[in-house]
Amino acid sequence: MKKVYRIISTMAIILFVISFVLNRLAIFTDYNSMDLQSIFVIIYLFTSLKYYTLEVKDKDAEIQHLKRKINKFE
Repeated sequence: MKKVYRIISTMAIILFVISFVLNRLAIFTDYNSMDLQSIFVIIYLFTSLKYYTLEVKDKDAEIQHLKRKINKFE
């Protein structure tokens, strides 16, 4: 699931950059707007938040596992 969040956040930021460039060059401005760019940013922020939340949970689980291993040997 982490990989899916990472791919979605990367795609959102790439689409934001493309939208931004097209907007600055005044190309394809009919469907390209600041609202669309804002949606890409919100998608990026949400998926990044979920990704890093899962990453922290995995690291916390690994730390707990290693602490239990250390306590067994003491």
